[in-house]
Amino acid sequence: MTLKEFPVKGVNRHLLDSDLNGEPLHIHISELGAKSSSHAPHQHEGIEAIYVLEGEATIQIGDETHTLKVNESAVFEPGKLHQLRNDTDSTIRYMVIIYRDNS
Repeated sequence: MTLKEFPVKGVNRHLLDSDLNGEPLHIHISELGAKSSSHAPHQHEGIEAIYVLEGEATIQIGDETHTLKVNESAVFEPGKLHQLRNDTDSTIRYMVIIYRDNS
């Protein structure tokens, strides 16, 4: 096994095992300004988790909307239409973790 540096958004240093087939567990840290969304509602493969580091995020998955505060998370099947929003007047900071079976 060899750990090699792998660039990840919002992370100073990320090491990835070179024996892995691609990047089966993707991690990144994002910030989202006041009254904005990370992107339009979308969907993709895998399993996704959102963990709030700072602020208060609104996550919409299908027809459901939930508020996530600091130290709260959601894990969901991202084949469902989903979007993360910041409906507050402050910046939020959050971690995204996506698992994809690359075998």
